[in-house]
Amino acid sequence: MLLASNYDQSRFFKAADMTAEKKLRIKDVTEETIGADNEKKLCVWFTNDRHGLILNKTNNRTLRGAFGDACEGWKGKIVVVFPTQDDLRGRMVPVLRVRIPAPKQVAGNGQTEIDDGIPESLRRVPKTAPTDALAEMLDDPEAEIPF
Repeated sequence: MLLASNYDQSRFFKAADMTAEKKLRIKDVTEETIGADNEKKLCVWFTNDRHGLILNKTNNRTLRGAFGDACEGWKGKIVVVFPTQDDLRGRMVPVLRVRIPAPKQVAGNGQTEIDDGIPESLRRVPKTAPTDALAEMLDDPEAEIPF
């Protein structure tokens, strides 16, 4: 069946269509020709959504500041795309912005890692290190400590 609505679909995210933030993993970065003036813009594509995000100056600077100037190094990185409002020639309009997810604390070792959205139940749990015999002896006041 031929549907007219099939020809009204965009390959790119639009601020008006996004109602909540979305966590996405970067698959690729390409150069796209956009608009009537054929302006070249960077576009970020994602592994977990079919839409691309055309980068304006603000979003370009955010990603470049976090991941470096070489777009090849952006692949596999996690970003959050969220709708907000910004001033355009004196009126507030819907826009999309990107942010880098805050590092989350990894229990036990004090190191941080980027929250990639994978539920804890799906992660492989590392084997625990063998118990420290000396620490056990120090906890037991009756234990003989070999010096």
